[in-house]
Amino acid sequence: MLKKRFLSMTIIILMILLLYLTGCGNSSTTTEKANAEKTNGSITLTLAVNFPETDVTTQNLKTIAKNFEQENPNIRVNVTSLPDYEATMKTKMAANDLPDMWTTHGWSVMRYSGYLLPLQDQPWASKINPLIKPIITDKEGKIYVLPMDVDVAGIAFNKDVLDKAGVDPDSIKTWDDFKVACDKIKAIGKIPVYLGGSKDDWTIGNFFDWVAPSFLVTDDNHNFRKELKDGTFDWNNYRPVAQLFVDFIKAGYFNKNANEGTWQEVGEALAKGEAGFAFFGNYVIGEAMKYNPNGNYGFMPLPAAYKDGERTVIVGERTAIGVWKDSKYKNEALKFLEYLAKPENINLVAKGNMTPTGLVGDGYKLDAGKLSPYFENAAKYKGFGYFDREYLPNGMWDSLCKTGTGMLAGTMSIDQVIAQLKADYQRLYQQQK
Repeated sequence: MLKKRFLSMTIIILMILLLYLTGCGNSSTTTEKANAEKTNGSITLTLAVNFPETDVTTQNLKTIAKNFEQENPNIRVNVTSLPDYEATMKTKMAANDLPDMWTTHGWSVMRYSGYLLPLQDQPWASKINPLIKPIITDKEGKIYVLPMDVDVAGIAFNKDVLDKAGVDPDSIKTWDDFKVACDKIKAIGKIPVYLGGSKDDWTIGNFFDWVAPSFLVTDDNHNFRKELKDGTFDWNNYRPVAQLFVDFIKAGYFNKNANEGTWQEVGEALAKGEAGFAFFGNYVIGEAMKYNPNGNYGFMPLPAAYKDGERTVIVGERTAIGVWKDSKYKNEALKFLEYLAKPENINLVAKGNMTPTGLVGDGYKLDAGKLSPYFENAAKYKGFGYFDREYLPNGMWDSLCKTGTGMLAGTMSIDQVIAQLKADYQRLYQQQK
């Protein structure tokens, strides 16, 4: 019996020794690997983008990153498309665990400036396109992003569809005129407005970013700019905006699958001539060209809400990239940012999105092809920033998307939408004070 107990104890001791030696071996291997990485000097930068993985912008940024890596073999750049981008970034901000670099999707000043390195002293900063410079500059004159292109937006269209329906976009002065155009497009069996859909609810939010300014901001005789910014806005004044959306639903102007539709379908529908209009920046035309590069596309200014009103265009960030101020690799990130600012890289991204370049001067050029006349035409109109970014407290974009989805699904009335937006606006306004 004693012999058996002795044998058992011996086996246990041997097993413990074996586990200890294995652990030491693994620890040694890990240490050697870490030391090797230090000796090698290679680091990996993460660039988070708000564009889908298949988006032309994401793919172009990956191409640029690969070229940069070839010239800088000790720096790797991981371009990653984050799912549910806004929510993910808010979580990362709360945890102070952010990527080395990220696209600011219109919020470089209002939301992200406290987390980003000021960049106004970078060598490329003096070349920033005057169109975008005021929008990405804070009150102290600081800039936090490299704007690779500029989002100059109106309403995108397939010109062949409009021609077939007998619609002249230049004749559309007001939203009432736009409804007449939609009726003509519907009469030839086409979708007047391809909305996208609830699976990508930001596509629904876009409708309100496009429509609300004409009722609430851009008209000098009918505007609530001050009230929207100082927290005193009466949301009953939003009723005409919501009513227009409901009118479009009832008239059958949107794609029938809008409750389940996605962003990717919008460009395809324009490309195939299935739809007349789309409420997106010109990046949607870049998306359409992936399906039909020879398509006949264009864009028009936004209609006025009132007969005496002026048409306008939207100006904002498109591909704008900043550097986290607490990144361990700030110098490497700034080096990559300077590489991104090269004319060939700026031009590549701008061409892919069918947008003006974010930097101007020698080597930078607008290569919008058939869209060039439309950009020249857009220069005749007043430009305003995106409604939610400039006039609403941080977080209201989600409210616009969700209430729009509710109206589309028939689960929210206009009165319920106004009540919800009022509550969200007051809560978020108090939070940002």
